[in-house]
Amino acid sequence: MSVVRDDQLPTEVGESLTIRSEAAAEVGSVLLGAGMGSYRVKWAMARCARALGLSSFVSVVSYTDIVATATMSGRYRTRITRPTHPGVNVDLFYHTVRLVETLPEKITAAELTSRLAAITARAHRYGPAANAVAAGSACSAFTFLNGGNPTDMVCVLIAATLGQALRRILLSRFWNHFLVTLLTAIATCAMYLLIQAAPGLLGHPIHGNHVGYLATTLFLVPGFPLVTGLLDLVRSDFAAGQARVTYALLMIFAAATGLWLVGFFQGGISYPAVWTLPGLWQVLAQAAATAVGVFGFAVLFNSPPKIAATAASVSVVCNVGRFILRDHVGVEPQVAALIATTAVGLIAYLIASRFHIPRSSISVPAVVIMIPGLTMYLSYIESNTDNVLAALEHAVEGIEVVIAIALGLALGHLATSSPWRKVVNPQ
Repeated sequence: MSVVRDDQLPTEVGESLTIRSEAAAEVGSVLLGAGMGSYRVKWAMARCARALGLSSFVSVVSYTDIVATATMSGRYRTRITRPTHPGVNVDLFYHTVRLVETLPEKITAAELTSRLAAITARAHRYGPAANAVAAGSACSAFTFLNGGNPTDMVCVLIAATLGQALRRILLSRFWNHFLVTLLTAIATCAMYLLIQAAPGLLGHPIHGNHVGYLATTLFLVPGFPLVTGLLDLVRSDFAAGQARVTYALLMIFAAATGLWLVGFFQGGISYPAVWTLPGLWQVLAQAAATAVGVFGFAVLFNSPPKIAATAASVSVVCNVGRFILRDHVGVEPQVAALIATTAVGLIAYLIASRFHIPRSSISVPAVVIMIPGLTMYLSYIESNTDNVLAALEHAVEGIEVVIAIALGLALGHLATSSPWRKVVNPQ
């Protein structure tokens, strides 16, 4: 007796080409909307397409769109899929990737769609209050790592917490991201200055430095799309990479504009004074601040607690090593960043392969703490005060470190992943 495979049936008998291709594309749409890099989105759709019985599934993925052509039984269909609200949701893409990895050899579109719907229906892991406090804690930790003093850290904690609460409200109303970032930066900076000035009105002035002012909006730096965009460029996925990096730079520009505007009316921004602890205490404090900062940003990305803690642990080892290389050994900042992020990529691979966790859910939060957001802000602010030389110095330093971060993660992927070493797209 001959057996006719499902993919050999006429499309009007079983699930049609349209239904199957839409199911595969919907998986890609969920992953893209949750912040997954373009290669993994293509990989997931191709894997689903095979399980659905499609002959081929070729896609082009950008930051906001998926264009895919599916074939079956001599027919083909091209469709465009667009996520409703691109962002970052590690919990969502973690469970979606696990769904794709554990697919049976054959699955119907109805069953795949049902499983995917159960995942997308999951509630957000952290409520508005926890989300806001996570942003405030991360920025407060950033403040210390950039030389801020305890007064700055407290003021940043309060201002950034309130700022993230405002940002989340505006984003929930689907406001334009550029406008949300600009308004949030203005409001957060103004709150920081008011909080710092309040004790003085009661006769107890406090003395902070401008590291806090700059660090208070670091939660607005789009670290996830910036890092994944750079990795897309390394793989020559230019449609996605250029769009992600452009989006990230636009958001940084919006945040820096808010910083500059408030600083201009406040009377200008002076160079920050660095505040440190003596000897070993500084290293221990850097480790603690790194753990708090990375865990806080992982919460902003809606990472499951275990993944957030894992990313924080990896970053403590690698980021503290970066500080030691830079501050005590005399290694150039960009070289120290390259070594640290390469180590992050390798360690993240070992953990991800052992526990079946998407590597980016560990590596990206672990390196976000290393992105020189403060340096980028200073470059823009100095350029608006006609201090061109200082602006160029900060810009060059920031660009070099960002390139080193991207190169380090790319080296980690290239050393451990065969698909990254080949010029082949999944289909």
